[in-house]
Amino acid sequence: HGMRYHFDGLAEVIRFSFDATGDGGRQSAPSLTWRSMPFESDAFERYQSCLFFGTGTGPTAGAHLCFTNPGVNLLPLRGPGAEQQLWLTIDTASWGRVDPQTLATLPGRAVVDSLVLNAHPACDGSACFVQHPCPKPGPGPVPGSPLTDQACFSLLRPTAGDLRTVLVSRATLPRKKLIQHSHSPCVTPRFVLAKLDSFGARSPLNTNGGMLRFLHQDEDDLWLLLERATNRSRVLSSGGARFVNNHFWNCFEDPRTAEVVVETVATTSEYLDLYSEPNLRAPMEWSRRFQAPLRCRVPTEGSAKAGVRCAPLSAAVNASLPFDYPTFNPLFKARHDYRFFYALAPSAADSKWFDQIVKVDVSRGGGAVAASWARPGVYVTEADFVPRTGSTAAAAEDDGVLLSVLYNSTTDSSSLGVFDARSLALVDQFGLGGVVPFHA
Repeated sequence: HGMRYHFDGLAEVIRFSFDATGDGGRQSAPSLTWRSMPFESDAFERYQSCLFFGTGTGPTAGAHLCFTNPGVNLLPLRGPGAEQQLWLTIDTASWGRVDPQTLATLPGRAVVDSLVLNAHPACDGSACFVQHPCPKPGPGPVPGSPLTDQACFSLLRPTAGDLRTVLVSRATLPRKKLIQHSHSPCVTPRFVLAKLDSFGARSPLNTNGGMLRFLHQDEDDLWLLLERATNRSRVLSSGGARFVNNHFWNCFEDPRTAEVVVETVATTSEYLDLYSEPNLRAPMEWSRRFQAPLRCRVPTEGSAKAGVRCAPLSAAVNASLPFDYPTFNPLFKARHDYRFFYALAPSAADSKWFDQIVKVDVSRGGGAVAASWARPGVYVTEADFVPRTGSTAAAAEDDGVLLSVLYNSTTDSSSLGVFDARSLALVDQFGLGGVVPFHA
């Protein structure tokens, strides 16, 4: 309450549990239980007097900087002895840990010699990579400067208490970047890929507060490609394709060209302004926040091309009616023959927020909407794919369900929606007894 910027909201976790009991050989309708618990950070404990990055103040004028508030992503990891761990991330080194069953806050921190630690690691079944500005070379733990031309990849190593980082690669950029970060890097069997974004100065004549009044994300062209076998990184450029990468989803190695192919939700330097209260109240201008989604081809040492080449994903989608928060069947991660992804989209140019779930078939003209779901006055959140089986056959790619928390603006209430991934039909819905804010 009283917050003027969405991502300054306090970190809180919700855990949903489904249960279906059999009776006489017949399966009954599933039931849902859920619980939520805030992360016990300094922002939670001293909320009324915090200074926040997005607004500059909390509900009051603010008296001190609340740096720890890991409210970006959930990161499940396997710790020592197959222990299930759940970490909460943010784009600083101030990550947190909670018990995955009770959601109670646990002691533990991310150990890295950097003030910035990107909130979106790239993981597969064998490793979890994170990209961050490099620490200063030399003896002793000296955190890297927020303004640097050094970009690093590290591996995440969970311990019984903390989450440690192991530096595996360092590269020098052609110019220094401020608060360099990589939103949503991706991993293939042989490579890890990141789009290197950063912050730059802007005119302070805007309605934002805090850091975002004076800085915005720069639209840039630099990329970082790590070869996993050698731990060697290369800095690449996409030339005239300059954008902020909001989300990669699937990426894969093209067996014909030896390139890494990645698809991205490309945004403008004004994207983060979208979440400020004055802009949310104003008529939505989607094309001010989004560029057209792109499919980019990244050269490796085995490919014939030089430089990253980006082109529009499809003529069927554009910046005026964009999509975001893409998901897909996790069993098809890094597969070049994958077909489907799911995303949130506005149902019309004058939609106030994401009020539609779409299913996109990338085998049709690079990306055509195969199905969609929308209801008047209902807003949607990230639709996560749950496979029905463990099959990796092509015919099973869309055999699953999507889970999305829905907000009904007419009744001012939230529910958990369960959608058939093939047709996007709403197959079940569970009321949550209140309002759950937008989240990922």
